[in-house]
Amino acid sequence: MKMSFVCPGCSCLCDDIEIVDGKILHACRRGEEIFGKYKENRAKPMVKGKEVDVDSAIEEATEALKDSENIAIYGMDTTTVEAQQHGIELAEKLNAYIDDNSSFCLGEFVEAILRKELPTTTLEDVRDRAYVMVYWGANPFHSLSRHMSRYSYYPRGAKRPRGYEEDRFLVVVDVRRSETSKLAKKNAMFIQVSDDDELVDSFFKVVDGKAAKYAKEAGIILNGMKKSDLNVIFGGLGLKYGLKDLGKFVEMVKKLNEVAPVYFIPAGFHGNMRGFNETLFEKVGYVNKYSFRDGKSGGEFAFTELLKNEKIDTALIVGTDPVYSLPFEVSSKLGKIKTIVVDPRMSFTARIADVVIPSAVSGVEAGGTMVRSDGVRVKLEPLEEREVNDVYILNKIKEGL
Repeated sequence: MKMSFVCPGCSCLCDDIEIVDGKILHACRRGEEIFGKYKENRAKPMVKGKEVDVDSAIEEATEALKDSENIAIYGMDTTTVEAQQHGIELAEKLNAYIDDNSSFCLGEFVEAILRKELPTTTLEDVRDRAYVMVYWGANPFHSLSRHMSRYSYYPRGAKRPRGYEEDRFLVVVDVRRSETSKLAKKNAMFIQVSDDDELVDSFFKVVDGKAAKYAKEAGIILNGMKKSDLNVIFGGLGLKYGLKDLGKFVEMVKKLNEVAPVYFIPAGFHGNMRGFNETLFEKVGYVNKYSFRDGKSGGEFAFTELLKNEKIDTALIVGTDPVYSLPFEVSSKLGKIKTIVVDPRMSFTARIADVVIPSAVSGVEAGGTMVRSDGVRVKLEPLEEREVNDVYILNKIKEGL
């Protein structure tokens, strides 16, 4: 019997992965590795460098949390919504800080969407109806390998039967000529910017009929948008770090909607980062950088800042690898505090942790729910079931406190 699986490798959450006679079909390179190599480099239960059984590692982690005064829970972008709920409840019980990678990724865009400040739509609507699609500070060629082929530029949608050949207008905005920008040829445009705010300002001015630095480009884009009942901006990390003022970008999108329907979808993050943002937002009204002790969110509660300023004595890290991803001057601080890692793999962080609890690979060995970049909830059915998963581990710790 042929079965389709959801790939948890990125925020596309592609739901058409098939495994036939050991061959992984339809997956990108990242997805192929997730399904083909999930048994490799697996973590083992460890306490202070010595291998123990899983229950002993969970007990040691629980006792360490009991003995701590300033705790941060970090990560959970690669696990399920069900596990995230347990993690948030655990943070509340411990009066702890909680944060994820979105605090230096695209969390503020997701929060603007959840607060109804940025209009959004689904990837299926983009596929079926979108004419102008703007990849702004995003390079899906690398970060979201199947994004353009499944949902945006290439598909022949219900109202776009001629696809990219005639029924799409692609715009790529970046500081350099990326691989994605090289696709901007027929029915397309590449805008190389040195300052993203100048392009934002140009859209404001062109809508009002004024001269601007990118007036020609903005005018062509606006005329294209008027031809459709749906246009979309996909914003990536380049946009986040290129903007001096997110509020002005939000106002620009509102201004564009005076001319034509324009929606925003964040582009490029971990498989269930948006799930974490939505789950925490439902609980406390913020998407990240939250202190249950203080009852508020703020930059000082970001995991990187807590480490940098030596504000925590214990970190519980779930499904992420800050030693690999954060600057050395920040991640090196983990060596000075108690570090507990819950992860399927023997990550760099697991190698320096006081306690390591091996978990299941979400989507391959554990089912549950994840949330796609556009906010659509996707159900994951595992390839095989592993009892000790993130839900099991976090619930056991919570019960033991």
